Amino acid sequence: MLPAWVGFALASFFCYGATNSLLGAIYEWSGRDPHTPLTAPFVLWITMGAAGSGAAAVFKARGRGYKGLPSRRFVWIAAAAGVSLSAAMLTLKLGLSSDPDAKGPIVAISSTNAMIVAVAAFFVLREKLSSWQLLGMLVIICGIAITALGGGTGASTRGLVFGLATMVLFAITNFLLKYAGHHGSDSITTTAILWLSAGVCGLFAVAYCLIRYGRLPGLEEASLVLWAVLAGITLALGMLFLKLAVTKGPGGPATAITGSNAILVALFEFLVFAHVPPPQKLIGMGIAIAGIVILGLGGDRKVLAMAAPAAVASNDPRRDAGSGRRRSA
Repeated sequence: MLPAWVGFALASFFCYGATNSLLGAIYEWSGRDPHTPLTAPFVLWITMGAAGSGAAAVFKARGRGYKGLPSRRFVWIAAAAGVSLSAAMLTLKLGLSSDPDAKGPIVAISSTNAMIVAVAAFFVLREKLSSWQLLGMLVIICGIAITALGGGTGASTRGLVFGLATMVLFAITNFLLKYAGHHGSDSITTTAILWLSAGVCGLFAVAYCLIRYGRLPGLEEASLVLWAVLAGITLALGMLFLKLAVTKGPGGPATAITGSNAILVALFEFLVFAHVPPPQKLIGMGIAIAGIVILGLGGDRKVLAMAAPAAVASNDPRRDAGSGRRRSA
């Protein structure tokens, strides 16, 4: 039977694939306007903020509030994850726009953030991986790198610096989600705060564009904005599924599965824009799929992590008294 965390990671994989496919399509539909890749994410962030506002309204109407967090500091942890997510998306787009020929190396470097998450989870949370999980994660990372480098290997120093920044920022986002889940933070509450945090970043970004340009460059057509809103919805759902995946399973492998969504992007571009991927990309996609299969078949053969005191406390039924649940999802 497929482990629950693999199922959630695959759900995030599909959501991220939809998001990135839509961003690529928006760029094509804008006539390849160089401003579009930079401004479209701003709409995504605001859309996530709207989702967070909707969640807050539901929480208030049901008298639920932002419950399910072990302490107030986890509010700031979730908010920091939203800021780092927005910053990672921005540095990725800045890197690609500063050196279009560096797309392969930049994406390849940023995709290795799963390894950082796994290492951080091991040293900070004492989370160990089984041999199957480690193998599957490494296979996926290799597949993603090969797929990315199939688009070219040349890169400037500036492009590589942006790629490294993107890798670190995505790793921070994913590890913070893992950290919050490890200590018993409720997934819906944590993700709602992340959505709101990203929405604030979007408001600042859009305000800057409106003050400087009087518009959102590259998104003058209303249809493009609507497509960006849809991409924001899929991104918001992807973050929720990722939070559930890293809470219920190992952080590194779960992040690796979601990061392999380039497979779906390549398939979308082939079906919609007739972009035929080169043989190297096809090989990389096949390797990444093999890694996902390894995790799907062996992902439940896990080594139990040495629980930190706070994690043990989060399983105390008294902490969730009145919530009807013994632990947060």
